[in-house]
Amino acid sequence: MRIFIRWFGAIPGFRVFIIVCVVIAGLAACNNSEELGIELAAAGDLFNYRVDTTTHITVSTLRQDSLTSERRSAVLLGSLNDPVFGRSSASMMTQFRLSSNNVDFGDDIVVDSVRLLLKYKSCYGDTTEMLHVQVYELQQDLYYDSTYYSNLDPAGYYQPGQPVGSYDFLPSPAADSLIIPLSDDLGYKILTADTGHLADNDVFLEYFKGLYLKTDPAVSQGSVCYFDLAGGKSRLILYYQNSLADSLSYEVMVNNNCTWLSLFSHDYDASQIASQINDSAGRYADVYLQAMAGLRGYIRFEFGDTLLVDAASGIAVNKAELILPVDEDLTADAFLRPSALRVYYAQSDGTNDFIDDILLGSDYHGGFYHEAEGVYTFNITRHIQNLLHPDSTKQKTNNGLFLTVDADRVTANRLILKNGNLADGIRLKIVYSHIK
Repeated sequence: MRIFIRWFGAIPGFRVFIIVCVVIAGLAACNNSEELGIELAAAGDLFNYRVDTTTHITVSTLRQDSLTSERRSAVLLGSLNDPVFGRSSASMMTQFRLSSNNVDFGDDIVVDSVRLLLKYKSCYGDTTEMLHVQVYELQQDLYYDSTYYSNLDPAGYYQPGQPVGSYDFLPSPAADSLIIPLSDDLGYKILTADTGHLADNDVFLEYFKGLYLKTDPAVSQGSVCYFDLAGGKSRLILYYQNSLADSLSYEVMVNNNCTWLSLFSHDYDASQIASQINDSAGRYADVYLQAMAGLRGYIRFEFGDTLLVDAASGIAVNKAELILPVDEDLTADAFLRPSALRVYYAQSDGTNDFIDDILLGSDYHGGFYHEAEGVYTFNITRHIQNLLHPDSTKQKTNNGLFLTVDADRVTANRLILKNGNLADGIRLKIVYSHIK
């Protein structure tokens, strides 16, 4: 070590070179950090960056039309009565498949019971309130390769006056499954079917198309249950006896080869927010988001003059943070906030598109709730850079963003945010540097 120090000290030029390299490496590390070295110096002193918070933001609450809902990680069933958001309901349809081919149930069938088992994932709402579910046999086919939307009209898919099951239950997400007793008639339909209908699943699905489940409207708050149909544990169990044996059973399965879907409906007419929905011209204090194809936010940016002038000469957006504060909500204990949100680019035709930032992963892009600050935050740096590109031919059109609850097809969460026209409402913080 002493030899190295004497050698290093004997070569001043080399010593300077090493020091310069260390400094440059340190600056690079600061520029790569999430805070971009902002804490180290006043604006413009060390990194020649500027912080802009002048972007004017307006947000409106829009009604969603529908979402694709087939074969998702959870299927939803239940009813909510929300003092702010009104009434919502979730119903479901699913196919079933034979657990073996060429089934022969024997002669002189006697049905002991029929049970539908739905594997619990979770529940949202008041699980101390009873739900009443009605089960119907499907009258129309579901297709594995078809797309189904959450606003599908179930009329024609079932016969309303002929349920094959009706059951009162307390949602119990801690339990393994919800077990719904069904009519013996459904058991006889399957167990006494001609063997031609039991040869394989192609012919069986033509014979028994599946089940439709819906609940009565909640009397009080209600709840929505999430069930797992993808894991192979949800099933229909037929208990029976024949001329040769008793205490027999057969399982008709729900698995990944089946089609299942959730159907959502919302009634905002008597809600507190009815007049605000789809009113893009109004200036309201809050923004309302709701899963199950309910409500989404539409965010519009109006950049400040100084930022636009600087952008015209060329800037590098180091970081653009979208901050979304949660408003006071006295019902939040009963209707829990979502753990995350999502933003999408609003295309000219009103459809969603991914922004570039999401390609860098959720750890970078964000959207998570920070309880200590009471905000959700997004990193939308690349998107803002695209909006402020100095070359108008490469500039992305500033159509705004759509804001939704994350996992909105498989959860029932809702949320109230402070609007962008409030001093402490939704805001955008842009850190940028001039390109020289």
